[in-house]
Parts: sequence; C-alpha cells; structure tokens
Amino acid sequence: MKPIRLTMTAFGPYAGTEVVDFSALEASIFGIYGETGAGKTTVFDGISFALFGQSSGAERAPEDMVCHHDHAKDITKVELVFDLGEDRYVIRRIPVQQRAALRGSGTTTQAHEAYLFRATGMKLEEISEDNPGEVLAEKKVGLVDARVEELLGYNAKQFRQIILLPQGDFRRILTASSDERSPILKQLFDVGLYETFAAQIKARAATLYRQISDEKIRRSTLLDDQSEDQLSQAIQSMIDEIAVLDTTIETETRVLEKRQKGLSAGEVLAQKFKALATAREEDLELQAECKTIDAVRIRLKQARAAQHVLVSEAALQTARDESATAAAREHEARDNLKSATDAIMRARETLSRTHMQKEEREDAQARVSELQRQQVTLDQSKALLEELNAANLTSQTAEEAKAAADQKNVEAQQALSALRDLQKQHPQHVRALQEATTAMSALDAESQALDQFETAVLKRDRQSKEVDRLSIQHDEALEQLEAAKAAFEHAEQDLTEIQALHIARKLKPGEPCPACGALNHPDPASGDPERRGRHDEFERAGKILRSAENDELEARTTLAAAKATLVERQNEVDALERPKRDRVALAPILLAAREEKTALEADNRFADLEGEISSAEAFASNAAQALENAKSAESDAKGVEVRAQTAYDTTLKGVPDELRPVNALSEALSAAIAKHDELAADHEAAVADEKDAAVVFSAAEEAAKIAQNGVAKTSEGLKKAQGEFFGQLEKVGLSEEAFQAAKDDVAQYSVLEAQISDYENRVAAITARLRGLTEDIGDQPTPDLSLLTKARNEARAALEQSRDAQSRLKNELDGRQQVLGQVQRLTTQINDLEKEYGPVGGLSDLVNGNNDRKVRLPDFAIAAMFDEVLLAANHRLGPMTEGRYQLMRPEVTGGGRQKQGLEISVFDGNTEKSRPTKTLSGGEGFQASLALALGLSDVVQRNSGGIKLDAIFIDEGFGTLDEDTLNTALETLYDLTNDMRSVGLISHTEQVKTMITEGFDIEITPTGSHIHPRRNAA
Repeated sequence: MKPIRLTMTAFGPYAGTEVVDFSALEASIFGIYGETGAGKTTVFDGISFALFGQSSGAERAPEDMVCHHDHAKDITKVELVFDLGEDRYVIRRIPVQQRAALRGSGTTTQAHEAYLFRATGMKLEEISEDNPGEVLAEKKVGLVDARVEELLGYNAKQFRQIILLPQGDFRRILTASSDERSPILKQLFDVGLYETFAAQIKARAATLYRQISDEKIRRSTLLDDQSEDQLSQAIQSMIDEIAVLDTTIETETRVLEKRQKGLSAGEVLAQKFKALATAREEDLELQAECKTIDAVRIRLKQARAAQHVLVSEAALQTARDESATAAAREHEARDNLKSATDAIMRARETLSRTHMQKEEREDAQARVSELQRQQVTLDQSKALLEELNAANLTSQTAEEAKAAADQKNVEAQQALSALRDLQKQHPQHVRALQEATTAMSALDAESQALDQFETAVLKRDRQSKEVDRLSIQHDEALEQLEAAKAAFEHAEQDLTEIQALHIARKLKPGEPCPACGALNHPDPASGDPERRGRHDEFERAGKILRSAENDELEARTTLAAAKATLVERQNEVDALERPKRDRVALAPILLAAREEKTALEADNRFADLEGEISSAEAFASNAAQALENAKSAESDAKGVEVRAQTAYDTTLKGVPDELRPVNALSEALSAAIAKHDELAADHEAAVADEKDAAVVFSAAEEAAKIAQNGVAKTSEGLKKAQGEFFGQLEKVGLSEEAFQAAKDDVAQYSVLEAQISDYENRVAAITARLRGLTEDIGDQPTPDLSLLTKARNEARAALEQSRDAQSRLKNELDGRQQVLGQVQRLTTQINDLEKEYGPVGGLSDLVNGNNDRKVRLPDFAIAAMFDEVLLAANHRLGPMTEGRYQLMRPEVTGGGRQKQGLEISVFDGNTEKSRPTKTLSGGEGFQASLALALGLSDVVQRNSGGIKLDAIFIDEGFGTLDEDTLNTALETLYDLTNDMRSVGLISHTEQVKTMITEGFDIEITPTGSHIHPRRNAA
C-alpha cells in the first residue's frame, strides 16, 4: 500500500480542509515537521482512520478525532487515495459526530460511515468529490472494513506494526526490566490466542478437579464412614431378615383369620340371644296392649251404627238453620221498617226547611251576577297591568344598570389611579434589579473562587494524607530491608563458616591448602561441619534481600512522586487568593441575594405598564360614558312607568279597591258561586231525599209481611225433621249422647280398622320370631365375646408388629439400595472424570508454567516471536554498526537447568562480550530500537504471506542522535527506499530538517493547524 493523497476536513487540530499530496514528493524519504501539538502524528492518524476507522495508536475512538476548534464549520471527514500494485483506490470515512439537522433547527447525530471506490486508471487530478471511481462498498462500516483487509492482507494492528513503526515502544523494550518488558511485548505481539487457550485449559482442568473433589465428597457423605462392601453386606443382611419376617407374617395371618372367624360366629350367636330377649319383651308388651285393642273394637262397632243416623241428623240441622234464618229475617224486617219510618220523617222536615231559604238563594244569585260583571272589567285591565308591570321592570332594570355603571366607573378610576402610582415606582424597581444583579454576579464570582480554593485545599489535604500513608509504607519497607540485610549477612557468615570447616577437614600436614596454598596449617577452622542447608538459606536470604531492595526502591520512588505532587498541590493553593468568607458565612448571603434577584425578576407588574395604562384610560372613559347613558335610560323608564299607572287606575275606577289585588275578585266570585250552589244543592237534595225515603218506607212494609210468612213455614219443617231423627236413633239402638260420642269415630273408621289390623299382624310376627330364634339357638350356651375379642386382638397385634418391622426394614433397605446405587454411579463418574482430567490436567500444567522450564505458553510464544524479531533486527543492526553489535537473549542457569527469559543483552564485537542494553549510548540505543522496529516489520510481512510494503512511517526518536549516528540511521532508511518504498519521518529537530528537506511543515495558527509542502533545496 502506497499513500498518494490524504485529505482531512475538521479532523483533529485541522479546523479546515488540509491536503497532503504524497505524489508531489520527489524524494522517497521525507519528513513531517512541526511544533509539539501541531498535529504531526495526526497525519498518520488520518491514514489509519481512513483505512481502518482507528487512530494510529488505537488510543482514541473515532468520535474523539472530531475537531472542536471554534473555526471548524464543516463536518469531519477523511479521504485517502492509495495505490496497491497496479490498482488505485479511494476510501472515505465520516466518524460519529453531532451535526446540524437537515430539517428545522438543532443538531442530530451523524453515524459512522465509510465508502470504498476503485479508481484504477484515473489520474489524481481526475479524482474528486463527485467522481471518486467505481463503488466497491459504501456506508456500512463492516462491509468496508472487511473489503479493505481483504485488499491489503493485514488488519489495523498489523498496519501499526509494519507501516507505522512503534520505534518508541522498542526503545522502552531496550531499557525496561524483564517484568516491564513483558507487557510491552504483549502489546506488540498478539498472544491473545495463547492466553485464551491457557486460561481455557486451566479453567477446564480446575473444573474437572473441582468436580472430582465434589463427587468424592458426595460419595464419602453417602457412605457415612463405611466402605462400599460394608454397605452391600448390610443390605444382604436386611434382605435375609425380611425373608424370615415373611414366613412369620404368613403364620400369624392364618392364626388371625381363625380367631376372627370364631369372634364373628360368637357375635352372630350373641345377636340371636339378644334378639330372643327383645322378642320376649315385645310379646309381653302386646299382651298388655290387648285391652286397649278390645276398646278400639267397641268404638268401631258404634261408629258403624252412628253412620246410619248421620243423614237424619244433617236434615234436622238444616231445618233448624232455616228456622233460625227466617226468625232473623223477620226481626231484620221489623228493624228496617222502623228505620224507614224515621228516615221519611226527617226528609220531610229538611224539605220544609229548604222551602223557607228561597229568598236567600235569590240574593246569592244576584251577588254572583254583580261579581261576574266586575270580573269582565278586571279582565279588560290585564293588558294595562302587564304594560304597568313591564314599565316597573324597565324602570327597575334601568336603575340597576345606572348603579352598575356607577360602580364600574368608580372601579375604572381606581384602577387607573393604581397604575399611575405603579408607573411612579418603576424607576425604583429598575434600580433595585440592577443592584441585585450586580450583587449576585459579585457573590457568584466569590462562590466560584471559594469552590476553586476549597477544591485545591481538599486535593492538597488528600495528597498530604497520601504522603503520610506512603511514608509509613516506606518506613515499613526500610525496616524489612534492614531485616533482610541482617538475615542475608547472617546467612552469608554461616555459609562462609561451613565452607571453611569443609576445607579444614580436608587439610593434611605437609599438603598445600586449597584456599591459600600454604603447607602449614597452624589454626584450622573448627566446629560442626555437618550443618546442612546453609547454601539454600543463603540463596533464600539473597532473594528476600533483592525483593526488599526493590520494594524499598519502589516505595521511595512512589513517596518522592507523592511529595512532588503535594508540593504542586500546595503551590496551587498558594496561587489562589484566600477567600474573605467561608462557605458557612457566604451561603446565607448568596441565598438571600439569589432569592431577592429571583423575586425582582419574577415581578411582572412593569412588563407592559404603558399598555395597561392606555387600556385603563380607555376603559375609564367608556365607563363614564356608560354611566351617562344609564342615567338617561333611567329617566325615560320612570316617565313610561307613571303613564302606565294612570291608565290602569282610570280603568279600574268601578271595581272596589279590596277586589283589585290579584286573585281577590276571582276568589270573591268563587265564594259567591259556591254559596249559591250550596243553597241550590241543599234544596235539590232535600227534594230527592224525601222521594227516596218514601220508596224505602214502602219496600220495608212489604218485606215485613214476607218475613212473617217465612217464620210460620219453617216452624212446620223443623217439627218434621225432629221426628225423623229420633226415630232413626231408636232403630239403631243409640241414645243421643251415645250417637254424639260415636259420631267423631265415623271419620276415624279406617284408622281404627288399621290399628286393629296392625296389632294382629304384630302378634303374628312376634310369635313367628320367637319360634324361629328358639329353634336357631337350641341348646347352645351364651358366648363370651370379651375372651374371643381379646384372642383376636392379640393375634392382630402380633401380625401388625411383624408387618411394621417388615415395612421398617424394607424402607431402610430401599434407602440403602438407593445410596448404593448413587455411590456406584458416583464411582463411575469419578473414574470417568479422572480419566478425562489426566491429559487435561497435564496439559494445563504444561501451558500454565508448571513444567521443567517454568514457562507459560503465552510467554513461550512471546519469546519465540521475540527471537524471530531479534534475528531480523540483527540483519539491520549489523550494517548500522559496521558489524559491532548483535542483540541476543542470554541464557540463565538456575536449578541445574538453562533457560532463556525476556532479558536482552547486546553482544559487543569489539570486546567479544555481552552486556546489558542499558549500557548503549543514546545513538546506539536509537540504532538498536530502529533495528527492532524494522525487524518487527520484516517479520510481520513475512508471516503475513510476504506482503509487499510501499511505504513505512517512523515517529520521533531522531533528536538524540549525533551527526554520524544520524547519518548511519538515514543510510539504513535510504536502503529501505531501494526496495521502492517511501519512508516518512516525524521530527521537530532542526538537524533532521536540514538533512531531510523534502516533506511537510505543520503550522499552528489561531484558526487551527495548516499543512504546507516542503521542497528539496537541492
């Protein structure tokens, strides 16, 4: 991939549109120069973002690249034209950002968009916004990203490794400790796959191990301190015991059945004895009931005789009823005749009285006629009365309207006066609001200053506490360091003594000393030479001492940094002006000022005062005019009312005053008519009553004669019926008293017969039952049910006891068999899990560092890739240093084994010795780090299928080089251009600008950064 033209709009520090035309460069190596913060790295960010939607360092999200400069008016977007072999492509991207809404006001969210075009065969000047080429993918970011990776053959991470060389990271690799170097290499080498595999296999092994432990615990809990064989033996013992109980239960069941049969037979016989005794008692009761039944038979016989007399008795009773009815009628007729005589006398007296009221009736008729005439006159005056009432109502309404208009006029004048008074207060309100606003601004400024001061004091106090805490940690680290030093010195002394004792034991007179070579040994070391473990203790003490030294150094460094921060915090406090008031004193003042300002701002009385006054004046003028109109209307209404009253009084002159009120005449007329009608009705009623009384009297006389004839006729019928009744009694042989006694039993005839029949049936039944029970019992004795029941219960209890024991054993057997089944299943599961855990656990130990070399799989992968990078780097470093330096990982001996960690050393061909990379000078270190960066690029290219790179970019690092070293580094970079690659350098040093004159200058201006092309001075 070779960049041709980069166009950035509102991107990072570039507020406008900046174009970087790489095709215009004549040299293959160029520089990008500018002050710190100008936007040099942003050029690389633009290339990386256009291709992959990420920054060159991947630290910032796409939306973080949006320009926030005040002069940035356009939407943020990036376009890159690049060549890939013989093909040319155009890619555009727009990051997530807020932009102006297309409709209405406000803003909307612009989504991340990407577009990819093929522009093969198009000249650069032909490519434009409207003519980008053939569309390959558009808008959908995922599709564009996939197509870009497919074209380039590498992803964003590999792009940063092979094109945007992380030279600074490799500089840190050279100078970092082994522990610090590991995370840097993890950033450069993607070992996530190995980390994931190691973690997954470790988690799987841990899961299997935990499952095995859990299953063993479950099996142990189920067995409850016994073995599986012991559980099986206990189960078999219980099976045998249940078989014995089966036989016992069978025998006891037969015994129970036999005793139950005996008890049932005894209960049947006992029931028969009881039934016999009951039957005998019932027989005695029937014998006692015999006299009662004989009396019932006599009652039945007399009832049969009385039944023949009932018809004669009914005829006699009918004759008696008719005789009594005729006598009552005759008595009633006499009473009616007397009442009719009295009534006709009264009617004749009333009629005589009404004849005497003839003159009074004629006066009443004259009064009615007079009142009717006056009613006509009054009806004729109703129209005048309505006009009078209307005139009264109009007059009253006009009077009320005048009062209302008068009230509105007063209110309008008062409202206008109040608004004019408020107008005089307006200047004072304006001054008060201005003063409150000024005071509030001052208090807000004081509050903000107090916030800044309190925040600074709080940060300083927190940092002070942090310094105190770190001081304590440092003191503890010092104490541990002193203790570690003492322990190390003691272990070293012990090791020295034991070594001297071993040498002394081997000394022989006349033979040279292994330590000093002397032949005389006047004072050899003495003591116990067999004390062991001194060397191991010495090694442990050395490790503890080094760890304590590192801990003390870290604590001292952290404490120094914290103290420096505390000084900065104190300087921040000192730089601020100390507030005049604290928060407690300022808060109520600030609250009162805010409330006063809010109240003044909320006072809307002056909002449209002039308009309100103008409206009030117009309203007052209208109210005054309305009052004048109301007064005129009232005067007119009064005149109409007087004229209507005069016309009404003239018309009613012939009607008495007492009859003029409403309803008075109609009520008087109604009363006169009622009196006349009453007199006429009384007379008419008297005439009618006299006629009706005469008719009733005549009818009563006729009824009295008929009643007397009826009494005589019924007396003869009664005598005849009495003779027939007493003759029938004599015929059946009953007296009248006996007949009356037997008559009630006629209705009970069937009941008496049923009573006699029921008695005879019961006697027959009890006789048959006594005979049957006596034959069934025969000569059998009365059974003893208590003894039979006791024997049956004893047999039942024995059987239930055996069954309970059997049930309890079966339940316990089922439980133990279930436990045995669970134990056997758990044993199978444990065996299966242990078979699976074997290889998984071994592999987990191997890849997670529990191996002979104590190396984890990700670390091994990092080391292997690091070796490959070192090999490629040495191909670059050798020519740079004229074959003097080679980078290598030294082997470390420990525990009898040789291993390689992540330590780096440099082999110096001049001394033929290895030494730490920290000993390299600044220029040598740059050469080594550049070689590492180029080596990484070479390895990634090789491992990515031999991708051909047309450009690489190197960010910073040249400022520390002397002229000769810089020349050597540039020669290496020029060698890269021999492979038809462009090399871009970022720098802010004048030395590099002088040597590499072609490229781009970036200028910082108030309107944002701007990019200017540079031309080769040669």
